[in-house]
Amino acid sequence: MDPVSPFPWMPALVAFAIGVAATPLARRAALRFGLLDRPNLRSSHTRVTPRGGGLAIALALAAALTVAGTGGARGAVFLAGALAMALLGLCDDRFDLPVLPRLVAQAVVAAGVVWGLGGLVTLPLPPPLDLSLGPLGAPLATLWILVVVNFYNFLDGIDGLAGLQGVVTGVGVALAAWDPFASSFGAATAGACLAFLLFNWSPARLFLGDAGSLLLGYTFAALSLLAPPRARGSSVFLMALSLWLFLADATWTRLHLMARERRWYAPHRQHVYQRLVASGWSHARTSLLVGAGSALLTGAALLAWRRFDAGAAWAVLALAAILFLAELFAARWREARS
Repeated sequence: MDPVSPFPWMPALVAFAIGVAATPLARRAALRFGLLDRPNLRSSHTRVTPRGGGLAIALALAAALTVAGTGGARGAVFLAGALAMALLGLCDDRFDLPVLPRLVAQAVVAAGVVWGLGGLVTLPLPPPLDLSLGPLGAPLATLWILVVVNFYNFLDGIDGLAGLQGVVTGVGVALAAWDPFASSFGAATAGACLAFLLFNWSPARLFLGDAGSLLLGYTFAALSLLAPPRARGSSVFLMALSLWLFLADATWTRLHLMARERRWYAPHRQHVYQRLVASGWSHARTSLLVGAGSALLTGAALLAWRRFDAGAAWAVLALAAILFLAELFAARWREARS
């Protein structure tokens, strides 16, 4: 077993401090420039709320770079993609972009980042399914970024959920330490998200907005591509386990909507976490339970990562499936009782 890398505290502390100072300013700016989240068919809230949290997180991460460094040429590619995703999300927050142009723009950014960083070498599954991907590695890596970016956005629907997931997964990236810059940036992301949670915990005074959800989704997807080529499959697998309850919820809901001949991108409140809230659970309780599940999976995935043990990795994947089934069962049981 490799020795556990020390947690990069300084980037996390800088990001937290700047985040605490910047978030109230971002809220005022959101109110001033009309970055407002009005309740719609997707919403779980009932009042108009500013959505400038992503601006504060971006500023906190930029400040953290003064101590984390920029990661050289590969870090510059990653940061260029992060800036592009954040700006795209900001435009969506302000102008409510149509679905197709938004997806095309995201695909262009994702493809450019994969071109600069390189794609997947092996399928991101434990042995014996870690098969060589060959020319499919780049398009699958691009798809990975697109999926995580959009699914993270889909799961940003109740107070505290996306921010808490950002803390958990940011810590996971920092401790996995497959790349020094990725570790520092993961720690900074955790610090920035923790600062945001002070203002986003139920009842939220500020929402993340697409600028924040696209930035966080991109960050976690693209940081895994900073791992050495032969380790990228494992880093993507670890990241997918940390984000599992987000990815599984979004996948299940998309398939369920398509089976009912509904547009997968249409506004709705059919995600499992939204159904739990609709059944009577509070935003705080739902976010805490999903966050606790994500923390458990992240810790277990890190242990498997450190041991390089295929059996442990498959066991964590089985645990992930059990946790999501438990969440789905809880939603159905509560709905049946109501």
